[in-house]
Amino acid sequence: MLLSSVVLALLPLATLASPLSSRSALYADCKTKHSWGGSVPSSLWKYHSTPDPSTLLNLRLGLRPSKFDTLLGHLSETSDPFHERYGKHLSKAEVDELMRPEDETIQEVKEWLDWHGIEDDAISTSSDRWVTITVPISLAETMLNTTYHVYAHTETDETIVRTLEYSLPSHLHDHINLVSPTTYFGTTRGLKLTSFVKSSVAIPSLSNNVTPSSSCNRTITPTCLQDLYNTAGYVPTEIKINRLGITGYLEQFASRADLASFVEQFLPAATNATFTLEEINGGQNNQSDPGVEANLDVQYGTGMAWPTPMTFYSTGGSPPFIPDSFTPTNQNEPYLNWLEFMATVPDNEFPSTVSTSYADDEQTVPADYAAEVCNMFATLGVRGASLIFGSGDAGVGSGNCLTNNGTNIVVFQPTFPASCPYVTVVGGTAHISPEVATTDFPSGGGFSTQFPRPSYQSAVVSAFLKKLGSTNAGLFNPNGRAYPDVAAQAQDFQVVVGGEVVSVDGTSCATPTFAGVIALLNDFKLAKDGKTLGFLNPLLYAHPSALNDITIGTNEGCGTNGFSAGVGWDPVTGLGTPDFVKLQAIV
Repeated sequence: MLLSSVVLALLPLATLASPLSSRSALYADCKTKHSWGGSVPSSLWKYHSTPDPSTLLNLRLGLRPSKFDTLLGHLSETSDPFHERYGKHLSKAEVDELMRPEDETIQEVKEWLDWHGIEDDAISTSSDRWVTITVPISLAETMLNTTYHVYAHTETDETIVRTLEYSLPSHLHDHINLVSPTTYFGTTRGLKLTSFVKSSVAIPSLSNNVTPSSSCNRTITPTCLQDLYNTAGYVPTEIKINRLGITGYLEQFASRADLASFVEQFLPAATNATFTLEEINGGQNNQSDPGVEANLDVQYGTGMAWPTPMTFYSTGGSPPFIPDSFTPTNQNEPYLNWLEFMATVPDNEFPSTVSTSYADDEQTVPADYAAEVCNMFATLGVRGASLIFGSGDAGVGSGNCLTNNGTNIVVFQPTFPASCPYVTVVGGTAHISPEVATTDFPSGGGFSTQFPRPSYQSAVVSAFLKKLGSTNAGLFNPNGRAYPDVAAQAQDFQVVVGGEVVSVDGTSCATPTFAGVIALLNDFKLAKDGKTLGFLNPLLYAHPSALNDITIGTNEGCGTNGFSAGVGWDPVTGLGTPDFVKLQAIV
């Protein structure tokens, strides 16, 4: 549907009658929407060249929803286990109505586009609130009072077209939440990997004498996880309506052949295990080029939740921008692409659990972009989806941890989307008897600098900070959203890649593991009352005893020892690892 069609359907023609010439002063009064202060936000990107001004750019405008605060009110009530509306999630139609922009917003944006001579055939919409215009870079620069450049990634030579700041007419700040692509420099390292391959190891035979087997100290298989987290023996019954989603970005493809080999070796009961595929924004399905990340996620999602139906979302957005090509640039902002798609999924196809093993350094994510993406996660939670994210593998921060705002001081560096308060974040553990924080790498954890601490975690975080005292003072924001929320095993996972078994570490291992447990819990709740869990955190923080508290380990980084695990919540392993039977009891 074209934006002009939306406007004409909503507004009488008389409201559009003011002469465009009378708006010249209005559109000349510009105010900065976001700026990096003249410096690229990540050292991984360097200036490459100036793009041909005639190159077409797909410029996406996120219009401000009319009733987002109302939506958050619904999310608070439907995710509160003590509220009478708990579990009574909204439908797609109800969310769409709350997220629809005001008529005034649609009108103001339409008049602004008209002013710049943008014809209807250059405008498209994926919903009432997302408008995409296809314009030359020269026109985008005029509209946004900015200059675009081509930037190259120092490690991969990938190139993207971005700007270091952009502006909008002052009055449009109340109507447009986000314009992209502009200042978001997604990093391949930050977005692609929270897992890494170790050398292959011999897989010991599992003993039936110990639950879980002592061999699980050295190698993790689905049997280890089922025993450790108490899901062994549970048989899902709601497989016609319960779904587990796995997101895949940056040309990570899940191999069906590798899944078959994995099941044959590690999960022989999962006869004919498979997954459906959704290709989003040019997402592909190259079965001859399986990705470690994608295979890990699909194989352990299957290992924990089979026979729950699984969907793998292959989301495009990675191919490099080619200067001087008279074709639309690829925006390389896959979170938005996936979220826009999910907003169109009908209720009867909507997943109850989604696992995502990707992350960026929070300080490299523009505040307007982070807020928009985080708010869109809330729209999925209020529809009944439990969103599970990894906390990252760099402890409290990797490298020198210098700020990128010109001050160049060392502070702990949180990750995004882990810092978003509307998702459930999983840290990493290792070993059994006792289970401890990861030992091969520091599990990600800390405090957001962009998002305030949500009320559901106020008590436990305050208790942690009181015990912490002055340790690490000044290195983190004690008032920020704290993460991780929970944890799961994250070392020595046996994964089949290209027909061979490799051993993988990372919170990417913990994420599908915890998501698989929640998929089973959603099955249990659906069987009980026909409802899904939705946004998990208020339930988990209200019942910390339903998780196994992890009290040993640290997550060093930034030249420090980071934080320490201890009794109760901590920014290393959160509330702890899942116990499915105890979680059933609180549901």
